[in-house]
Amino acid sequence: MFVRIQTILASILLCSALPGCFDAESMIESHRAIAIQARLEQVDLGTYQLTLPQPPQTTAVAKIHFHIFGRVANRHLKKVNDALEENGPQLRHELILSARQLQLHEIQDPELTALRTRILDVFNATLPNAPLQSVGFFSFRYLDF
Repeated sequence: MFVRIQTILASILLCSALPGCFDAESMIESHRAIAIQARLEQVDLGTYQLTLPQPPQTTAVAKIHFHIFGRVANRHLKKVNDALEENGPQLRHELILSARQLQLHEIQDPELTALRTRILDVFNATLPNAPLQSVGFFSFRYLDF
């Protein structure tokens, strides 16, 4: 009986001395991120077809075709659609210039991280208040022939 009481007391003291088994701040941030994702809307950012520059000594041709979307907070949806309509040609031009600077290893990355980052940077630099949270692909094709 005495050993059991000592075990219980030791457990209580040990639990009171520890700050806890979880990090409350990280749990709050995790739930906040999930809530924000639930309120994001998809915005079609267009379809693109690019011929990538190749070294002069090669006859190979590399093309990429992609259809992209951006995720925007619901409260910014109307502003983004209006800005896309107003600045559409400028955004297309800047995105094409940026995408043509990609290296072969960046295009072959399965996650397309470099391309996603470039798209996000181009659109957020042009649109007011940098509203795009993330970029995704409806489709992506890389042709090398």
